[in-house]
Amino acid sequence: MGGWIKKQLILLIGIGIAALGIYIGAKSGVDYKDFQIIGSRNLIWILAQTMLLFAAFILAVPVFVLIIEVAGYIKKDERLDKLAKDFARLLPVSYSITAVLGGLFTLATYTLFPKFMNYMTGVFKPTYIVFVVLIFLESTAVYIYWTTWDRLGGQKKLQHIVIGLILNILGTLVMMTANIWGSFHLSPAGVDAAGKLLSLKDAIFNFTFWPINIHRFIANVSFGGFICASYAAYKYLSAITPEERAHYDWMGYTGTFIGVVTMIFLPFAGYYFGMEIYSFNAQMGITFMGGALSKIWLLQAIVIAVIYLGICYYLWLGLDRIPGSEKYKKYVPYLSWTMIFAFAVWATPRAWVASLEDMAGGMHPIFGTVGIMAPKIAAVNVAILGVILTFLLNRRAGRIIPDGRKVYVYIQWIIILLIVAVNLVVLYYSYIVPSATRIKLSIYTFLFMVPAIALIYLFDGLLLKGAQRVGEIRWGNMAPRSQYALIIVAVSNVWAMALLGYGRAAARLNWHIYGVLEDTSKYAGLPSLGDATLVISGITLLFLTLIGLVFKITGEGGREGAR
Repeated sequence: MGGWIKKQLILLIGIGIAALGIYIGAKSGVDYKDFQIIGSRNLIWILAQTMLLFAAFILAVPVFVLIIEVAGYIKKDERLDKLAKDFARLLPVSYSITAVLGGLFTLATYTLFPKFMNYMTGVFKPTYIVFVVLIFLESTAVYIYWTTWDRLGGQKKLQHIVIGLILNILGTLVMMTANIWGSFHLSPAGVDAAGKLLSLKDAIFNFTFWPINIHRFIANVSFGGFICASYAAYKYLSAITPEERAHYDWMGYTGTFIGVVTMIFLPFAGYYFGMEIYSFNAQMGITFMGGALSKIWLLQAIVIAVIYLGICYYLWLGLDRIPGSEKYKKYVPYLSWTMIFAFAVWATPRAWVASLEDMAGGMHPIFGTVGIMAPKIAAVNVAILGVILTFLLNRRAGRIIPDGRKVYVYIQWIIILLIVAVNLVVLYYSYIVPSATRIKLSIYTFLFMVPAIALIYLFDGLLLKGAQRVGEIRWGNMAPRSQYALIIVAVSNVWAMALLGYGRAAARLNWHIYGVLEDTSKYAGLPSLGDATLVISGITLLFLTLIGLVFKITGEGGREGAR
């Protein structure tokens, strides 16, 4: 009970700090206030993005903890239950940090941007009350879920799973409530030209509300998987016994698997989000994808290339711990070069002054051909396919496949070849059709890729069901560089999340709320890309410092899961 009181006190401190900010904003007689040294916009930016990174983490972890716990309950596997508990131990401290960051963010926004925040309060006050109630309930659910793990074991395990389900529902509702405000900033609805509220329902369910919910949920789960994998890597590198190394090796692989499976679907959620932006306002879509913000997509391509290649490098090294994997290693060079080529296409800019011809108004033959969106969509789909094939190699390595099931291998290859063929056909036609048709073609590619990937995994499950192994996987025999690869993937993921957070907010240009409430402060407009990347890098360092603190605090208790 004392732990629950302590946890609620931390939450109340966060709420109290937020309430103080709302009070200060309501009493303020000015539109803006400045913050010395780094400026008010940078302060809000840093607090908001760091808070969102922690919020993503505490949403994601319960999702895959519950999945692993349910799998352990169904299979009666105590090791899976210990693994789920080891992931869950990161939650209590992370939740407390999130609450404090949320309070500081609210205090800062109401103090420094009172006009904007008072307007938001006037429109969304009922949702603020709902949000406070939800986070109080979520905080209580986190405490109960963690502290009852051992007590609700055995025959009572189902009760604990129900608590975990309630926790996940509450966490998702908290995310969706916060997304009301963020999506309204980008695509306001339910208000007139003067900003007067006409319909709270329309303001909530605006153009980008559902796209942001879907995109953030997928991104958050993927992000949480990679952060947990980096925690496992940290524990692996500091492990003392072979048993500990084996446990954290397995934990790192599981976190990576969760991160990759969800990340595969992230680009498609991004396409959906982009289409809704175009539907709301075509000019915003052009700014977002091809105008002032187009260069961030080149940075995104480079960072995601690091993530994808880092994951594959870890998995390629993982073949060494699987007896009988030798025959699959010959495919690694082909996969690596295919992915490098795909990311080279994705990172090629549309327009870059590289010659006098470019300056004279001509178009560079490579930039003009490869720099447009069509080949980039094909390239990212090929890169996704490369990650899928890498995972298939890891799953299949060391397995004895019965002759009667080899038909599933042929079916998988047919699906893979169809994916490549569809992307090549769409790519060809994208060069000869109008831009509106080109966008529709990219939608068809998306509609084909998702079920095709699902079928690949379905037939892989049928292929490997009950298949014998040549020998047991030698968990804990990974080279240290494999764990550094996991840490690099996590760091790159944090930077990518912060970059895309900037891109989504910057699409509003000089508007607090696009087309409704203009930003008239001295910080209105876009920072330079150089300045933005410096702030993003600072946010990444701050988050890594804080999450490192979480790892340190929870680290000693984590040894229990390895025993």
